[in-house]
Amino acid sequence: MNNNLNKEKLPLLQIAKLLKRIYRKRKRRVEELARTRKAMSMVETSLKQWVAEGKHRIKYGCLDDIIEDLGLTSVELSLYCSTKLKKTFLSWRKELRMEEAKKMLLESPEIPACKIGNSLGITDKADFRHQFKAHTGYTPSEWRKKFLK
Repeated sequence: MNNNLNKEKLPLLQIAKLLKRIYRKRKRRVEELARTRKAMSMVETSLKQWVAEGKHRIKYGCLDDIIEDLGLTSVELSLYCSTKLKKTFLSWRKELRMEEAKKMLLESPEIPACKIGNSLGITDKADFRHQFKAHTGYTPSEWRKKFLK
């Protein structure tokens, strides 16, 4: 009888150990998820502030300079952009600038398109024209003519 009791305890101990491992793994995953959410919130706040301050218009030397200005790591920024924005940081920034350019072209028809590009950190007139056309299908002057009321 005592031998049967020991045989029954063995599977229960194995089950208890297994449940304990599962619980620890789940706890680690929950903690990791909380850290990730906190990091994503921090990145979102940094990006909103960066845009509100107009820093998306600055012509930076390289992406590392932007990351440093944001106070983030490249991993944090990359993870946020790929999961939340579903695009790269640079394509998001370009899209942001082009949307702003569209508004400025219509709101200030007296300002030459190249100056609008300049104000958005795109100092090369041909580059601004190329980026704008790639984004909208129109050159800046075509956009103005078509949508200016």
